[in-house]
Amino acid sequence: MALGILLIAFIVMCVVSGVGFVLLFLLKNERVKKIIFYVLSVWGMGIAALGAMSLPSNYVPAQLISWGFGFLSVAGLLVHIKAKSRTQIGIAYLLVLASIVLGIMKLFGLY
Repeated sequence: MALGILLIAFIVMCVVSGVGFVLLFLLKNERVKKIIFYVLSVWGMGIAALGAMSLPSNYVPAQLISWGFGFLSVAGLLVHIKAKSRTQIGIAYLLVLASIVLGIMKLFGLY
């Protein structure tokens, strides 16, 4: 039963991430895109924290990798705040995208 609940939680995480990515790249309203970007940044940090805290305390390298994926989201947030061009905003989007995708892959055990 517990594995079924974990599977449902994992599927919900993937769906929320996928919908967020689609909205981030397809919406035209800049204000809404900014809100979705900030929510996805926090989502990426949360996934990284979940991945790091779900590991035993003696798995330090794996924990550091998970926290590194969360740092990608922080870096994307900083790039977005300091962005002066559309290219920099695109890089910020890609950093957050990488943070979430790699974090989910780490949780699933693919990395």
